[in-house]
Amino acid sequence: MKIIQYLIKWMPVILFILLLLIDRRNIAQVIGYISLLLTYTIIIVARILDAKKQWHSDPITSKISKDKNIQKMSDFQSKLDEISNNE
Repeated sequence: MKIIQYLIKWMPVILFILLLLIDRRNIAQVIGYISLLLTYTIIIVARILDAKKQWHSDPITSKISKDKNIQKMSDFQSKLDEISNNE
């Protein structure tokens, strides 16, 4: 599991290096690169959607996110600080 997390963390660098090294005339390398790129994209999108789902299921942050008085990130941060101080 740690190895997969490590690879996902360094995947943009790996993909860039592979982009420079692949032979664009070799169809197997091109298909492999594109499939690796699409797989990485799917993983990132899934992680973003999961984080969004967790954000809205958390009772503290969902209550704050519905507050219409919050205009800036600093307002949001101050609300979080208030809640953490009250607990």
